[in-house]
Amino acid sequence: MYKNLPFHRMKRYTLFIIMLILAGMNVSAQKLTLEQCLERARQNNHELRNAAFEIEAASEQKKEAFTNYFPRISANVLAFRCFDELVKADGTYPQEIGAISDQFIPLIGTPFSISELNRGYSVAATLVQPLYHGGQIVYGNKLAKVQQDVMTLKQQLTEKEVLQKVTECYWQLACVRYNLSTIEAAEKQVEAVMAQVELFLKAGVTTRNSSLKVRLRQQELSSNRLKLENADHVLRLLLAQQIGIEPAIADKDFDIIVEDKAVEQPIEATEGALSLSPNHREELQLLGKAVEAQALQVKIERGKHLPHLAVGLAGYHTGLGGFSDGAKSYLHTNMNNGLVFGTLSIPISDWWGGSYAMKRQKIKLQQAKDEQENARQMLQIDIERAWTTLQEAYKQTQIAQASCDEAAENLRMSTDQYRMSTCTLTDLLDAETLNRRAQNDLAQAKANYQIALADYRRKAL
Repeated sequence: MYKNLPFHRMKRYTLFIIMLILAGMNVSAQKLTLEQCLERARQNNHELRNAAFEIEAASEQKKEAFTNYFPRISANVLAFRCFDELVKADGTYPQEIGAISDQFIPLIGTPFSISELNRGYSVAATLVQPLYHGGQIVYGNKLAKVQQDVMTLKQQLTEKEVLQKVTECYWQLACVRYNLSTIEAAEKQVEAVMAQVELFLKAGVTTRNSSLKVRLRQQELSSNRLKLENADHVLRLLLAQQIGIEPAIADKDFDIIVEDKAVEQPIEATEGALSLSPNHREELQLLGKAVEAQALQVKIERGKHLPHLAVGLAGYHTGLGGFSDGAKSYLHTNMNNGLVFGTLSIPISDWWGGSYAMKRQKIKLQQAKDEQENARQMLQIDIERAWTTLQEAYKQTQIAQASCDEAAENLRMSTDQYRMSTCTLTDLLDAETLNRRAQNDLAQAKANYQIALADYRRKAL
């Protein structure tokens, strides 16, 4: 078909076919190990990105608090235009003006009218430098630093929680994958049984009821496979979302590499897990920061009722308009001035209510300390609980492994006995069920062990 095609067109067709083949192979699909999933979560998880934004916001708040050390500068501009003059008067000059000078005597008794000042403007600037503000500025900056530390600790706590979720989702998905492989092996086993039953049926040594039992078991396995495939789909999308992969992309181009990690005996502490200190836990450190912040709040509340001292500079320029030429010869229509000032504010009456406010803050401080101590004890118990859960998970894997070995041997013996007609079909199907259940229990036990191990390390180490 391609004999008479030019070389360049044949090359184009060849490239097109190669692209179709690659698209069919889905070479873009990425398969990740557990460690790769955890690393992707550190970089792309939505909760961790929001925690990073919180740290940035706290950093900006700290910078904002630092500006309170600087002078406060303000400027005011006022301009007006009146519909009518502000200074108005009508009448006659009184006799008293003759006492001022002889030149005003001719004006006595003559009428006069005054109409002046209908516009003006004023520009003023003020600089105030606080010298002492009851310690509120200093403690406010320390409080902003504590808030920044709190956001950092929350990010660390969020990261551990996210990684634990990723670990749990990964091992749950791995367990589902193992169960699917168990279902596949069981389907092959039942299919072989079905072939044996059909031979017996043709030989007339069994009944149609046996064939029906096997078909029912095949339908049961198909139903279980459907449930596991749906669980696999949902868990894979959930894991992808936690590591920052869009669900639409993950549905086609994301999968995991199931790792068969060894189950090892946990190393028990010399004096038990209760001897481990929970001081490294972010939860306890956050409560310590809460105590520190509440102590600063007490000092800030006290500072509100202490004297406030500040110095400053002020300057202004004023211009007035609408005066007559005669008035301008006697008045300054443009004025400039400046001043240096100091202020001392003593909130005397505020102490009446302020004393109760400080007592309230001290009560909150004591509550924060009590909550910290209670949390320390609960976290220590939490470490012990994680340790006992890990020990239990390890022992469950040993029990499940022993049960799995026994169930596999029982299935082998039942299969051989059925072929020799020394075992009933019901016994063989029961043996298959026990074997499949034992394998699923082993997969779940191994997954629970890996999850418990990650949880213990997160809480105790």
